[in-house]
Amino acid sequence: MSIGRFDGKTIVVTGGGSGIGLQTAKDLHAEGAYVHILGRNADKLASAKMALGDGTRSYVHQCDVSREEAVEETFQSIEDLSGKVYGLVNNAAINPSRNDILHTQGKDWRDTLEVNLTGAFNCCKAAASQMLDLGKGSIVNISSVGGLNAFRTRTSYNVSKFGLIGLTESMAIDYADRNIRVNAICPGYVMTELTAPLFEKMGEEKFQDLVRAHAMRRLGRPEEISRAILFLLSEEAGFITGVALQVDGGYHLKG
Repeated sequence: MSIGRFDGKTIVVTGGGSGIGLQTAKDLHAEGAYVHILGRNADKLASAKMALGDGTRSYVHQCDVSREEAVEETFQSIEDLSGKVYGLVNNAAINPSRNDILHTQGKDWRDTLEVNLTGAFNCCKAAASQMLDLGKGSIVNISSVGGLNAFRTRTSYNVSKFGLIGLTESMAIDYADRNIRVNAICPGYVMTELTAPLFEKMGEEKFQDLVRAHAMRRLGRPEEISRAILFLLSEEAGFITGVALQVDGGYHLKG
């Protein structure tokens, strides 16, 4: 009996140890997927594995997505464990520098692009090879509203997220006739265990200004982003490719 939309499909989630990535992994697992979580933090991976529960369809891999060889080895291991990859969610991201260009350190610039953009490139490349063999596939890149309209003092982060949309559109047009769809999600601000301390540090007045910047007058929840990701991964979105879907509570409207 079918469990869900992704019954028997192998799907990879990078940065799946917490937040949006972990929620997405849990939801994919609940709908029958073989879920492979990639991350760098061994403790977070262990917790994520426990959160998914079913050892027969959940796997974790300690992998630095910015390293091409490590990604290639990990994707080969994934194929050996549960078959060729059908789905990929590029969620791994960092944001070490909240500065304008004059105050952005070269190391922070390089680190941000290596994880957020080169990491997605590496995983897309490894996944696309298996998807071509499989005859189908779906990739969802997690960009940001900051990948459509720049945030102030986020030079390296903005560039990495704009670049993800470019990667999405480039792959979409290259592989549309090969039954591989590539889309992006652009979340607004989402409340997670990682963002909560940042919001607290802002102070109540600035935090409320941020909330009011969303037309719906609230921040997003991880499960709301996950639902959009699963839709784009699924056959329900079979005629959608090259899209950057805004899931932002109307942040782009500046309500």
